[in-house]
Amino acid sequence: MLKARFQQRLRCNSMLQPRFDVQRSRIIGSAVEINGGHLRERPCYGTYHGDIPDASFRFNITVVKHQGAFPIHSHEYVELVIVLSGRAMHLTNCGNHALEDGDVVVINRHTRHGFSEAHDLTLCNIMYDPAQFLSGHRDLDKMMGYHALFDLEPRARRSEFKERLHLSTEELVYVTSLISTLKSEFDSQYDGRKTSIRCTFLLLVTQLSRLYARQKEHASTANVRMANVMSYIQTHYREPLPLEDLARLAHWSPSQFRRNFKRIYNTSPIKFISQVRLHEACEMLKDPNRDITDVAMETGFSSSSFFATQFRNYLGESPSQYRRRKLSEIALQRQVQTPLRASC
Repeated sequence: MLKARFQQRLRCNSMLQPRFDVQRSRIIGSAVEINGGHLRERPCYGTYHGDIPDASFRFNITVVKHQGAFPIHSHEYVELVIVLSGRAMHLTNCGNHALEDGDVVVINRHTRHGFSEAHDLTLCNIMYDPAQFLSGHRDLDKMMGYHALFDLEPRARRSEFKERLHLSTEELVYVTSLISTLKSEFDSQYDGRKTSIRCTFLLLVTQLSRLYARQKEHASTANVRMANVMSYIQTHYREPLPLEDLARLAHWSPSQFRRNFKRIYNTSPIKFISQVRLHEACEMLKDPNRDITDVAMETGFSSSSFFATQFRNYLGESPSQYRRRKLSEIALQRQVQTPLRASC
């Protein structure tokens, strides 16, 4: 009855909206949200506009219950799903997989999925833009579990669900406490709310990444091997990284490694390593006391001239031009952030 009234109100309201807004806000499904002990039907749109309207802070967290089925759908954002209780059948393009309490799944953008046979299924859904919340964190980039769970698993084209993270009862209790903190902060209007959400979310991601690495420590699946390679690159990018050594770490021949890397990351291993080095160089160049030649050497480039060529090809400007622009932007930002002082 609640669902019927909800859909009836939606149809009535949609007649009053411009055609563009109706199309942009089309509901793909609904679930019962648990919020502060109260239940309410919550629509899902699958878009940033509908589900995470704040473009400067693309994050949302809900705890929802499902019974029966939820239609096959996809969404613009990445979704971290933690099964708090119950069971269901998870439907994906790669096949159908049983879900149970303690399962953790990361669903990439535009990945079609849904549920069937849900029985008392309670989920924590965390919707986020990875560019805003996960990019640029060097500690995470060095973690095998982070690459496997938050990067490789969502990219997997084959049925790799057996590699999912499954939390023990004790682990789920701790993760649930982090979820409670996140939900409380998200629903609040306290000062520093956004900073608290970012920090707690990063703590959750770090903990899940550690648990994944601990569970898969002795596994030798394709995802785990590639995650080990990615972690190794992020940790040893200053050193020479021959393709043959990386392939050996992944237990593939050089040609297999090159082909699999290209399939997953849509770039070659050599280009990827160069990008990692250039990203680190960009951070170093923000320090006006660092010599550009020293930056080139410290980030693994064989010469300052090769570094300058690669930098210009990738960023469209020389290292010195980049430094001047960034230092100017930083100085301007500091001026804006400095509070005005009353004159005597």
